[in-house]
Amino acid sequence: MQETEIEKEIASKFNLTVKNITPLRDAHILNTSKGKKLLRKPTLPPERIIFIHAAKEHLFKNGFTNLDRYLCAQDNYPYMIFDNNLYTITDMFEGRECNFDDSKDVMNASILLASMHKASKGFIQPPDCVSRDELGKLPKYFSKRLEDIKRLRNIAKKEGSKFDYLYLKHFDYFYNLGENSLNQLKNSRYNDLVETARKEGVFCHHDFTYHNIICSENKTYAINFDYCCFELCIYDLANFLRRKMRKCKWSHNEAKIILDKYRSINDLDRSEFDALKIILQFPQKFWRVANKYYNSKRSWSEKSYLSKLQEVIDELEYHKKFIEKFDSFF
Repeated sequence: MQETEIEKEIASKFNLTVKNITPLRDAHILNTSKGKKLLRKPTLPPERIIFIHAAKEHLFKNGFTNLDRYLCAQDNYPYMIFDNNLYTITDMFEGRECNFDDSKDVMNASILLASMHKASKGFIQPPDCVSRDELGKLPKYFSKRLEDIKRLRNIAKKEGSKFDYLYLKHFDYFYNLGENSLNQLKNSRYNDLVETARKEGVFCHHDFTYHNIICSENKTYAINFDYCCFELCIYDLANFLRRKMRKCKWSHNEAKIILDKYRSINDLDRSEFDALKIILQFPQKFWRVANKYYNSKRSWSEKSYLSKLQEVIDELEYHKKFIEKFDSFF
């Protein structure tokens, strides 16, 4: 069976009539009798897709409709297996990826994120699924990454590249920053937040970045919930803030816009705000760049890794001032 015939056969099981097909790198756009849809062949197990589907349907029923719902096949499952391969079809939206340099896009994304978190409350996972639960794991992750930062220092001491020199030169500052973050986390109300989140049944997108935020003329959509999991809402907010802050030298004004828009929909209490600050303080990018440099097959060139590390160091003073002023946001 030819490839286009396979896609048409799969689509028919979702009660779709295909007019034409546009192949992408890892998916197919189906122009159907019910509008444009996205056909994917995910690597996720069926039980995981059931969890994601249930989470999306919970959001939709709670009024958060700007998301890429799964279509259910004729057997009412949000996937089908064809020739030993698993396929899903989701809604597809006309638009472009979110531009983090565009203030309107960023504000709309902030509102979108807050609305999603608010709608997530009360979620109960179905019994026949594989969930992801990240609640309560942040201290462990901080500890592990601090161990990595220290271990990588020992590797750097044995090498002699420009990257090694730069890493060693700034090791003390970033390690102490991370250690301070971990100590603050242990002395915060983090465990109380985790307990509350469990009772409320909230979950996170866990990959809320520009390519998973689609902006059209009048609407903003969240797509690709593959990593969604039980987690504190401030995890998504911290990652969103961090990605934007790196593009604007950790601008206090830009952060205030994001936080004000978010809190207009889903407010944060003092303990959530304090935990958000701790997450933003941790030297995540310093750890990530070094970890990739020393532990991966180095898909980037030496020059690229050095440039990434230099970016982190160049942000140091901006980040420091940002954290010092952070309490004024509350």
